[in-house]
Amino acid sequence: MDRIYVQIPAYRDEELASTLRDLYAKAAEPQRLRVRVVWQHAADETVPPAVRRLPGLEFDLVPYAQSRGCNWARQRLQKAWRGEPYTLLLDSHHRFVRGWDVKLLGLYEALRQSGVEKPLITGYLPPYVPEREPGGRRKRPYKIYPLSREAGLLTKLTSYPIHRWTSLEGPVPADFLSLHLVFTQGAFNREVPFDPNIYFFGDEVVTGARAFTCGYDLYHPHVVIGWHCYDRRTRVPHWNDHPTWTDNTGAHSSACAASSSGVAETATDSAGSEP
Repeated sequence: MDRIYVQIPAYRDEELASTLRDLYAKAAEPQRLRVRVVWQHAADETVPPAVRRLPGLEFDLVPYAQSRGCNWARQRLQKAWRGEPYTLLLDSHHRFVRGWDVKLLGLYEALRQSGVEKPLITGYLPPYVPEREPGGRRKRPYKIYPLSREAGLLTKLTSYPIHRWTSLEGPVPADFLSLHLVFTQGAFNREVPFDPNIYFFGDEVVTGARAFTCGYDLYHPHVVIGWHCYDRRTRVPHWNDHPTWTDNTGAHSSACAASSSGVAETATDSAGSEP
């Protein structure tokens, strides 16, 4: 049975344990899963023993003070890939539909059979609210659009429901990538490595551009695969613990400067000139 390498960067997130429970409970074939979490945590933040014993689950434990940000964690996860034919990138605050694994595999393989050599399934999942679970879940798939720029560079994205999604029979072409849902071939981990110098905003634009130039075709699922928690109240943002990375406006000063440089360099490398 072909395995799926699931990668989860987690930073001081109360939703991590519930995410892992639901990931396994809703999988049709949990034996396929090898799940690795870069758990950036405080000394008093733990995961219940029953969760830690889930089959195929691995933890890379990092004291939160040593963390260098989400893309630093994602790079650590990519380096731990062992050649699994499929890979799935998630965040640590999700819920899933029943059979999410076979649904993603079915969408991916259907695209392959239609002639798409390197499909990549991605999207902003509809939201859930932890204190209202399981109520309050939105039930429409979304398409990603550009939102705003910094110094002329696109850094922020947004999403809206896919038009007439109930009448669709397959995934829709995507212009942008979401880093809280990426499902594709495992070789992505070798071909599209994360840049740890890109701190936060801009990382999805950069990763999508690099994936495209490496031959990946991006698609949004036309059905709901799961849900994402957009409210940060259940987790501590990295920049809250690392105030020297921010200025008094809340912008990530040194990290943001490196990020902007990395985004600009990627745009230049990918397109031949800056946008």
